Amino acid sequence: MSNKSDIISSLKECLTKVVKKDFSEFGNDDPLHLDSINRISLIVELEWVYDIEIDSASLEPEVFDTFGSLASYIEKLVDERV
Repeated sequence: MSNKSDIISSLKECLTKVVKKDFSEFGNDDPLHLDSINRISLIVELEWVYDIEIDSASLEPEVFDTFGSLASYIEKLVDERV
């Protein structure tokens, strides 16, 4: 699942599960507006879904700005894992 559109689709499902809000209609550049609790919960969910390790200490906050920025970050981690 290293295709960016697949990652964005999966991210929408993860965010909907974690935040309890429908993200299906959000575009790649729409702001996510996640608070710190949502970010932590999302990190845990993403680590489980993608079998990756996210170093929260070196994670830039801008990663969580949009689906596009988050998908690019996840895509990079997934590609590094392989």
